Amino acid sequence: MSGSRNATRSGSRPPENGASPRGRHWRLLALSLGSGAVFAVLFYLWGRELFPRGAGRWGGTFPFVGAVALTLAVALFLTEWFGFAGREVRKVRLAARDFLFLCSLALLLFFAAKAVIDLIAEIPSLGRSVPTRVYSYLIPLPAFAMVVRVLINSETSILFTVAASVLSAAAAAGSWPALLFLLLSGTAGAARARRVPDRYRMLMAGVQTAPVCALAAAALEFSFHGGGGVVWAGIFGAFNGLLSGPIALAVMPVAESAFGYASDIRLMELSGTGHPLLSRLMMETPGTFHHSVVVGTLAEAGAHAIGANPVLCRVAALYHDIGKLGRAQYFSENQAGAANVHDAMSPGLSRAVILSHVKEGVRMAGEYRLGDRITEIIEQHHGTSLLYCFLDKARPMIQDRKASEEMFRYPGPKPKSREAAIIMLADAAEAAVRSLARPTPQEVDETVTGIVNRIYLDGQLNECDLTLRELHAVGRAIRQVLTAVAHARVDYPAGASN
Repeated sequence: MSGSRNATRSGSRPPENGASPRGRHWRLLALSLGSGAVFAVLFYLWGRELFPRGAGRWGGTFPFVGAVALTLAVALFLTEWFGFAGREVRKVRLAARDFLFLCSLALLLFFAAKAVIDLIAEIPSLGRSVPTRVYSYLIPLPAFAMVVRVLINSETSILFTVAASVLSAAAAAGSWPALLFLLLSGTAGAARARRVPDRYRMLMAGVQTAPVCALAAAALEFSFHGGGGVVWAGIFGAFNGLLSGPIALAVMPVAESAFGYASDIRLMELSGTGHPLLSRLMMETPGTFHHSVVVGTLAEAGAHAIGANPVLCRVAALYHDIGKLGRAQYFSENQAGAANVHDAMSPGLSRAVILSHVKEGVRMAGEYRLGDRITEIIEQHHGTSLLYCFLDKARPMIQDRKASEEMFRYPGPKPKSREAAIIMLADAAEAAVRSLARPTPQEVDETVTGIVNRIYLDGQLNECDLTLRELHAVGRAIRQVLTAVAHARVDYPAGASN
């Protein structure tokens, strides 16, 4: 676990999935070239218009030469830009899927920019009264920046805005006003899409972006071209901002389905008990369902305490134990006072059954398309922690203590995000407090503190960017909620209703 954010930001980060930096770089280059090949067709179609002197004397004989050269430049630009960001910028961890998604958006935006500039100019009523250059203020970069902000994160959305602005400005014949407008409007759109839990908030983000786009378009038009097209520039800029919300809402479901993302809007849809998995969890494993609801409440409080994503914490907590479906009787919360089935089982068999719920949960999350954010938390919510009760039971049978500890650890990986770490802490704390017979506030406080310290000292938080200050804040929030949940009840007289 990082001692400070600065340490996390400046320190080197290991490559994901065990890939070497060299291998990751070549993958990014290959994806860049693949995306660039599509750009090649685009530049071939519009190459003479955009770059009439492209490829010099070779252009007349081999008109494709200019497109290939520009494609190589685009591929190198995307590779170096996003590759550098993935290595050096905190929270920008671009997997191959993310890189392909960003390149696809940039390509789609380029097509949209050409369509806006070329097709709208053909409308007779507008073509006579509106300068062609003003159509560049309709390029819908704010909508795409919102999509990246909602589906990935803020750092990546700013990096995407810069890269997409450069490429889209080419569609406007390299116009400086267009480039500056795209940079400003994309940043404004991303800034107003911070937390979007429902469609209304996305529409409102577009409404809030509209005045900024209008003012930026009017100011840039006046600065570079005088007052001739200022009114139309302001109108088009405002229209661009207003449309950014609906466009983002149209793009996001397609991106979520094609690339496996899960926005906060999608998470809110998954939180309803009408979802097939939650319905099964509620009916077949009521103890696990109740445990998950309480863990969700704890995790949401912990997320609010440190500025993490409370929607993700609450919804992912509802699904974190779905792997227990089908083997509910092997987990104590579903035994309802019956004899513990593990008393008649060997420690090794008990270990196999308990550990399997993580792998099964990941499988079910993929089957029901819950999205990568929830799937990763299901996989990471136990990290590589020990099954202490079964380890103690097996210790007399095993001579080598080190080997026994390795056998009775979850396979991991450890939490990679603050949200996954919060759910790990909430899950362990809720289970520990539930085991207390009649917990007092002091016992709850001591139990939760012990759980937090044990998880920290076991190194389970070493791979996420949760600081010590945030760890204490999360622990305090969990203690407050658990103290309220586990409050003592008044003893009623026999026969009286309570």
